[in-house]
Amino acid sequence: MVDWIILDSQPLNTVNSKAFRRFIYELDPAFTMPCQETVKNIIYEAFNYSFPQLKEILLTQTTSVSLTMDLWTARNRQGYLGVTCSYINQSFKMCEFTLDIAYVRYPHTAIHIKDTLESILNEWDIREKVFTITTDNASNMKKCVEDMEGVNRLGCTAHTLQLIIGKGMKPAETLIARAKQLIDFFMRPKQSERLEDAQKNFPALSEQLEREIELLNEEEENNQNEQELIVKLIKIKYT
Repeated sequence: MVDWIILDSQPLNTVNSKAFRRFIYELDPAFTMPCQETVKNIIYEAFNYSFPQLKEILLTQTTSVSLTMDLWTARNRQGYLGVTCSYINQSFKMCEFTLDIAYVRYPHTAIHIKDTLESILNEWDIREKVFTITTDNASNMKKCVEDMEGVNRLGCTAHTLQLIIGKGMKPAETLIARAKQLIDFFMRPKQSERLEDAQKNFPALSEQLEREIELLNEEEENNQNEQELIVKLIKIKYT
């Protein structure tokens, strides 16, 4: 049950739910539901057991590691820095695990982020093994890595792509807003009923619309097939 709470990011107070307790009892009346404090202790014991083993693996099986980190704000408005570590082991397999999710004191400047990160790396004894750190494009995150000696920064491709798409959609913002207004208009009960009545009274228009949609789908499928054919020809040419 503790594994389920951790892997599915369930709140610890789930074990206090009367409905959940009744559900577990129906599955197995002999099962003793642990209290929230017991679940916490199990998690702490598991961490204390696994931490030195993971630390030993990083010390003995790696020559360099890469990190990803992100700063996020919890509901209590406090900032936390999540840091993951990845490396290729001796069998050439990618290994990755979370180093820490640490509190960052306010304000979230590059200095405070750097202090928190350095503390995490020193705790794991991997400061000298860090090769690259992947971050988003926030100025405080970029400056944090730039101020660290012997470390390269790699911009997050997904975040950069999201920014590009956002800027690319700006010319269509007015059109998108109007489309949303049109959708909201027809989603109202009165207008939705009138639209259904119009479709029933004029079935020919509905059939024509369905046919046009089918033609558009066929055209899109043909374009996709042409693109796949071009890619195959290019592969054949250069192989």
